Amino acid sequence: MSHKINKTVPKVARPALVILGILLIASNLRAPLTGLGPILDFISHDLGLSATQAGMLTTLPLLAFALFSPVSSGLARKIGLEPSLMIALVLVGAGVLIRSGGSTLMLFLGTCIIGVGIAIGNVLLPSLLKRDFPKQVTTLTAVYVLIMGIGSTLSSSTAIPMMKLAGSMGFNAIPHWAFALATVLIFPVISIIVWLPQLAGHTRPSADTADIDSHSYLWRSAAA
Repeated sequence: MSHKINKTVPKVARPALVILGILLIASNLRAPLTGLGPILDFISHDLGLSATQAGMLTTLPLLAFALFSPVSSGLARKIGLEPSLMIALVLVGAGVLIRSGGSTLMLFLGTCIIGVGIAIGNVLLPSLLKRDFPKQVTTLTAVYVLIMGIGSTLSSSTAIPMMKLAGSMGFNAIPHWAFALATVLIFPVISIIVWLPQLAGHTRPSADTADIDSHSYLWRSAAA
């Protein structure tokens, strides 16, 4: 079932709720990745990962950014900006759950899915900000970048304490490192709940949002 996408930008209803949603989405754009670094040695030891495999865990999200960022605007133009951002949140949440399964396959698969969700959010969140709050772009951009940093710091600084907490609680359903990775699920869950009211809208992204056609020359450039 296709949704009719509004071609005009509507007046923002309940702007405080929209701003809260934007800031919560921003908290998901780094936190699920930064929590991996402090416990990567524990993961590698437990799963027997080589140095190359461990390095790939930090490289996979970057590859996802490169592959899926260019198509994000096309997704928003097809189904709307609000549902597209919800898809980004759901992908991040699903990726966190899968990554916390405790196996090598789930670790890599979940990391890829998280990367795809973040790629969509990276492209579309600034578009939403510029479209709905054109006079406050500088201020709100600074605030949501700050929130990204706070989320990133919380995730990385609590990773090892969460591992130790799982050990002290005798929690053995999944590896302790997987429990630590799973705790960042709080970010997408809260964001999804707050963003739900915005699904009533299916509006287009801002006109200057990059799409795949605008970057097609990169694929023909040897230097790129």
